[in-house]
Amino acid sequence: MEHERGFKFLLDKIKRNRSIDFSQYRSQVLKRRISHRLHVTGCGTYWDYILLLNRDPQEYYRLIECLTIKVSEFFRDPGAFDVLAEAVIPEIIDQKKTRGLKKIRAWSCGAAFGQEAYSVGILLCEALGSKLNGYDARIVATDIDQSTLEAAPWGAFEAGALRKMSPHLLFKYFTRIEDRYVVSDRARALVSFEYHDIVSGRSKSAMDLVLCRNLLIYFEKELQQKALYNLHRALNPGGFLILGKTESVAPQMADCFEVVDLRERVYRKK
Repeated sequence: MEHERGFKFLLDKIKRNRSIDFSQYRSQVLKRRISHRLHVTGCGTYWDYILLLNRDPQEYYRLIECLTIKVSEFFRDPGAFDVLAEAVIPEIIDQKKTRGLKKIRAWSCGAAFGQEAYSVGILLCEALGSKLNGYDARIVATDIDQSTLEAAPWGAFEAGALRKMSPHLLFKYFTRIEDRYVVSDRARALVSFEYHDIVSGRSKSAMDLVLCRNLLIYFEKELQQKALYNLHRALNPGGFLILGKTESVAPQMADCFEVVDLRERVYRKK
């Protein structure tokens, strides 16, 4: 009982002092990750760790870094990116041509170091080719971890992050500098990074494409639904939503989206 009180007090403390609400994240996932920080810092209980946070506010950054998801790579889940390249992005471009519009907006939620956002940027470069400069194309990549947001704009990655890329795209969009691969200026210029909490932050708007993959699985059901409403609100009519392979649109929102590709969890806003 005391252990659970300490856990809830810690979540309240994070919310008060860092404005991030983890209360509706899956508790077992949070406890497992927090226990790692307790072990590293030599704290025996949540209460010991709370006292440490009082003494060392920098520990908040290390804790949030531990609680957020960093596992990603370029073109992760190749099937989803095949649908993006072959159906979604061409459809977005056709919509713009039909309406005489030049603004293309995409949002990568829980962007980590930007692998997903840069992947979308590469696909946009490929689809538009020499016509890219004639469009106002932007991809906003958001996260709640300040450490990733500071590193991501450099666009430098270890070889392991690129293992699912074709040799053609690797050669075309990356420069090797010592043991790192750096995204080309052309693709990197499309992506901007900013702090944003998908749950408590202000909803984005006017998006043609939103990718929120493998993030909802860490939320309780109520929070999943709230996040999905925010994502729906962020999309233009006819805009596309891509979720993770084990995620889906809630039954309550069946009238809000139509399925484009169920296997790859691609939806379109009605």
